[in-house]
Amino acid sequence: MPKRRYEVDARILTLFFFVAIPFLAFGALVVMNLARGHLQNVMGQYLEQRAQEAGVLVERYVLGQFSQLRLISVDPDVKAAVGAPVRDAAPEELRRLDQAWASGDAALSAAVAGSPLAARLREMGQAQPALKLLQLVDARGRLLATTVRGGRLAYGDTAWFRALGETPIGGRAYVVDVVSPPGGGAMFELDSPIRDSTDGHLLGALHALYDAADLYSVLASVRVGRTGHAALMRSTDGLVLAADESSRVLKERYPGYEYIGAARREHQGFWAMPAVKTSEGEEPRRIVGFAAVDHVPEVEWTVGVEQDLDEAIGPIKSIGWYLLVHFIGVIGTAVLLAVYFSSKLEAPVIEEALHLHEEHVASAGYRAAS
Repeated sequence: MPKRRYEVDARILTLFFFVAIPFLAFGALVVMNLARGHLQNVMGQYLEQRAQEAGVLVERYVLGQFSQLRLISVDPDVKAAVGAPVRDAAPEELRRLDQAWASGDAALSAAVAGSPLAARLREMGQAQPALKLLQLVDARGRLLATTVRGGRLAYGDTAWFRALGETPIGGRAYVVDVVSPPGGGAMFELDSPIRDSTDGHLLGALHALYDAADLYSVLASVRVGRTGHAALMRSTDGLVLAADESSRVLKERYPGYEYIGAARREHQGFWAMPAVKTSEGEEPRRIVGFAAVDHVPEVEWTVGVEQDLDEAIGPIKSIGWYLLVHFIGVIGTAVLLAVYFSSKLEAPVIEEALHLHEEHVASAGYRAAS
């Protein structure tokens, strides 16, 4: 029985290569997309954790400033000033004093900002370089002393003073906000009550304004890669309270704030935001992790830590380029193999077929002669 011969058809082999390559490319693309989504989720969770850590830093900063004001409030001179009987004044006199304070009356300014009590406030306030204004008010909100001339002479009708005195006992420990006083930049405001140690009724309060840049200094250390940074915003409307760009503070909403609301509805602590247009240009695609500042009473603040999406998923994009080069190499290799098999396999098969044909003719002639 003749031995069976196996032959390799270069056309079938080439067809196999060119059919298999798209399947390999499609599988690699699916794996790349899965890896990209997984990396994006991992980075989002990481940014959410960094936002929670940044929120703790903000809480510690606020509590630290409050502790300093509490130490000032127990100073004997301060306690004596707020413990003195409050002198009644006619409404006409109060209006006259308010007008004199607003017009910059020298005698009134010297009485309030140049008194020994004001000097004592300045001495104690030197421990905090970011402190720009420190004022002491009595139980009716009238100004007793101030480190520098500024603010108002009467705070009785302000929201922060009413919040401190809304209940005789168990009132709020302090009021905090980021404000923009007339003629100045953004300020971090902290108002601390001074209460009677026996029954807790309000004796007065300390009104302090700090440079808002000092508040951001606690967030400036939060960095992720080249583009990742933190920002503090108001939870209700997304107004920027502290950020790298000081020009945005109290003037612009956080870019893409509406997506944070969507993420919260989905019970997620991060979100991949598309490109968003701002007054200064266009923010690139970002992934933002965020967390609420929970342990500062009566504030609705959110800390966001963002990073450019291209940087966050940069490793996957690099792998994608490597795979592209790899597939180009595979296609080139397949073409070269096809050329090689065409030149090395087809010729021997044809020659062998002709040789077998010659043997068959020769043997047939021999049998006819015999």
